[in-house]
Amino acid sequence: MNGSLAGISAGEFAALQHRLDIEKWLASEQAGRDLCGTMPWCKYCVKAEQHPCARAQMRGKMDAAMDELVDDIVEKEQGAPDAETGGILREEVREELAAEDLTRRTEGGAAPAAAVPDGYEEVTRYKRSFLSRLIQSSAAQGRYTELKNALLGFAGVKARMGKAGETFRFGRQVVAKFRITGKTLSLYLALDPVPFESSKYRFEDVSDKKTYAATPMRLRITSDRAARHAKELVRTLMQRLGSDEVGCIYTDFRYPYRTDEELIGNGLIVPYRVLVKKRG
Repeated sequence: MNGSLAGISAGEFAALQHRLDIEKWLASEQAGRDLCGTMPWCKYCVKAEQHPCARAQMRGKMDAAMDELVDDIVEKEQGAPDAETGGILREEVREELAAEDLTRRTEGGAAPAAAVPDGYEEVTRYKRSFLSRLIQSSAAQGRYTELKNALLGFAGVKARMGKAGETFRFGRQVVAKFRITGKTLSLYLALDPVPFESSKYRFEDVSDKKTYAATPMRLRITSDRAARHAKELVRTLMQRLGSDEVGCIYTDFRYPYRTDEELIGNGLIVPYRVLVKKRG
């Protein structure tokens, strides 16, 4: 996650770039080879930018500061979580802080942009929150409501909606996640997919993805049958964890449809500008 560089003047970037050019040249002379691409800040570099080394180093410093901030937030929220849970929480917090940063820059107005390099153009992209995707996916809302009520019907289960999705915990353990890709609602469960490979259930094993290491069974909720099977697997999971099915006050979590313009106005969709290579 990179912070905003809008508050740094062109003069500051130019002075820092000059200093880093000297530092890189001296290091290259000592090593007997060109060290461009190997300096500590190089992994943040976008060569098409003006003053690329300066911008890259500033991104690195912002990233390090963000790590410290995330660690503080995680520690305040969860005490001292285990490594896996802590990693998941860090990702969720970083996603939310990234979206909030985009919102601040959009609402407050960014500083004048540097000249667009030759061969590139500026285009508008959209950061869509989980809630905005849900609002615009009316077909998914009924099954989402059904499954969310099913999860909350087990003792000790709590939900937390973030910018990227919704997470369910039983105590300190992540047991399920909702995400929406396009218009498809997916439920990720903390079940080992391997024992279910020859079962009636249709799922995807996403255990190789760090984000879903704790919830490696992905269920695409595209039909009533898929929702019914998901509820069965939720019950299996929670019974294994020792949670009783106590029920809950049924809540309708469906939302009226809203346009992109309305969601942008509410901060649920955040437009931002990026540099891309021109086609052709």
